[in-house]
Amino acid sequence: MITFLGGITKDLMIVMRRFALVAILLTVLIAVSAVGVLGEISSGVKSGDWISYTVNVSGQPPVDHDLKSASINVLEAKDAALQLSVTSEFINGTIFTEQINLNLAEGILGDVFFIPSNLNKDDQFYDIYQGNITITREQTRMIAGAERQVVLGSTVATNCMWDRETGALVYARTSQQNYTLETRIDQTNMWPSDIFSFNPSTFYTLISVVIVLIAILATLSAIWIKQKKQKPLLLALQIVGALFVTVFLFAYIGGMFMTPSTTVLHSELPVRITLFVSGAALLTLILTNAIMALREKTLKSSVMLKVGLLIVAAAYFLFTLHALFNLEWIGEWDRFASGSISTIILIQDSSAFVGVIARFIAGIIAIAGVGLYFRKGLPSTQSLYRILRWILMLEAIYWFALIPTAVTLGYLAAVLYGSSAMGLAGNLVWTTIPLFVESMVLPAALIVLAKKLDYKKPSIDAIRWAWISGVLLIVVFWLTNMGTWMLTVSTKGFSYLVNYPQNMFSFILTVGGLIGLALSTVYFAKKRGLSQSWQTLNLRGVGAIITLLGLFFLWNYLSWIFFGGNYIWSDWYAWFLGHNLDLWMLSLPLVGIPLMLYRSDREPAGV
Repeated sequence: MITFLGGITKDLMIVMRRFALVAILLTVLIAVSAVGVLGEISSGVKSGDWISYTVNVSGQPPVDHDLKSASINVLEAKDAALQLSVTSEFINGTIFTEQINLNLAEGILGDVFFIPSNLNKDDQFYDIYQGNITITREQTRMIAGAERQVVLGSTVATNCMWDRETGALVYARTSQQNYTLETRIDQTNMWPSDIFSFNPSTFYTLISVVIVLIAILATLSAIWIKQKKQKPLLLALQIVGALFVTVFLFAYIGGMFMTPSTTVLHSELPVRITLFVSGAALLTLILTNAIMALREKTLKSSVMLKVGLLIVAAAYFLFTLHALFNLEWIGEWDRFASGSISTIILIQDSSAFVGVIARFIAGIIAIAGVGLYFRKGLPSTQSLYRILRWILMLEAIYWFALIPTAVTLGYLAAVLYGSSAMGLAGNLVWTTIPLFVESMVLPAALIVLAKKLDYKKPSIDAIRWAWISGVLLIVVFWLTNMGTWMLTVSTKGFSYLVNYPQNMFSFILTVGGLIGLALSTVYFAKKRGLSQSWQTLNLRGVGAIITLLGLFFLWNYLSWIFFGGNYIWSDWYAWFLGHNLDLWMLSLPLVGIPLMLYRSDREPAGV
């Protein structure tokens, strides 16, 4: 019996030893697994790292979100744990500093200033407030002076971009119902800047391309001037204009492939430098050619006019294409609002999209018509009128599509500001009245003009309504842009104009310049513009008006290229650069200047 028990005891001891060994192995495996998981979640920063951000706020943010800038100093970094000092500077000058602790492994991310490093597309990380966040895209971008790999993802109301290697936030755009907050990295010591803020391969490629283009353009220009006896200044205007408009359109259309999809690439250094140089040259050439036009009337070739029309038609079509296929607006009624406000946004966006489709079709017709003119010369009066009627009717639809926006915003103004006479008056002047004029009065005039374009009837009625439509168009631009400036000054203060001369100039150009152009157009049309036929129309005056209107858009765009930055961002720039579907008109001087110089063989001398 004792021997039997001893055998059982021995067997039990062996089993227990084996069980213990297995348990130890399992414990080690679990521990190693846990260490492996934690090892994957780590930060890519170290103590002493710092980042500074610029913050742009539009709309009516709460007091604690009305920021101007922010900075982060990494006090301590150990694996997934970070201790940060965060300093926030508010618009009113208040500066607030606090210390926060993050733990990337536990999902304590704060405002997602840092996420785990070296994430890839479709990877997820955990946030205790947002849940699992998925990396949706990977890109290469110029960030704080260097070309960096970035990853993108979104929370409930924010689109974010992080540096992949360090996990640091480099861009965030938060959109709420009453305000939009955009945060952009300004400077950091976490990575060195590239040569002249360019990646070397990008820098040398850009220089090579520019040299080749200059050589080709110089050779072609010399040959053309010699063979065709063209005016060198006018030819240079169209060449530089074509380059500028091409880069301008690339900045917008190229942004469609970025996230967020409203990104415009004109702040990327290679693009901005090209726009800066070509834009300065374009302004100079417009002014010199305008002076030449005041002194000469001998240009009879229509080649430069055809080139200008082709560039303008391409800008009209491609800029509308950008608006048509930029689909970020879809679903914003659910993202930014609820209830009746959500329904109103849905109605506004859907109706406006129909209008953009109409303008897109008009752009196709315009491109086709100018292409026909370029190849075969001016079409018959009947064909030309048919093309113009279609474009005018589609443009009228584009403007009519804004009626729901005018009506709903008028209703909201009455509800929100009904008890405040000043608030209601301000909203009427800044928003409601401009919307009603552009959505009802202007398109009605365009429809009448389209009807008057009848080759069987005298041209004088069509010419009269062309002038009326032109004046109304300028008035619409005056009302809408002045309203945006008034809203900007009301939120930023008059110091926003005094401290930044370029803003003051744009303000004066908008408030006084556009209405002055409208009144001058009325005076010119009455005194010298009402001819009996299109052949005797004073093209010099028409060209001058078109050029001045185009210069309004060109200067305001170049004002951002020359002087703009995050420190100066406001509702004005958000509107003019981001939501202004008529910005393609900056190409108009490329038609206006040739018209000032062009004189057909049938036009009486001295007109």
